[in-house]
Amino acid sequence: MIAYEPIWAIGTGRTATEEQVAEVHGHLRDLLAARGADFAAVRLLYGGSVNAGNAENLMALANVDGALVGGASLKIEEFWTIAGSCH
Repeated sequence: MIAYEPIWAIGTGRTATEEQVAEVHGHLRDLLAARGADFAAVRLLYGGSVNAGNAENLMALANVDGALVGGASLKIEEFWTIAGSCH
């Protein structure tokens, strides 16, 4: 499992655009494949200020297998909405 969070998103409440997330996660997949890793088995998580308002779109992106949830995990209703976005 690998978690990616832009350094500028840590503790700021800022989220990368869907395009940025897709680009980085695609690049991570390519790096894993180039090293001969069984990249299909490696789960890639996005963790930059995931919340109830953006989780569904982020989890629908190719190569995003889940979320690394920070502050939103402390709000039960918000966390359940995020969890419901992960399928």
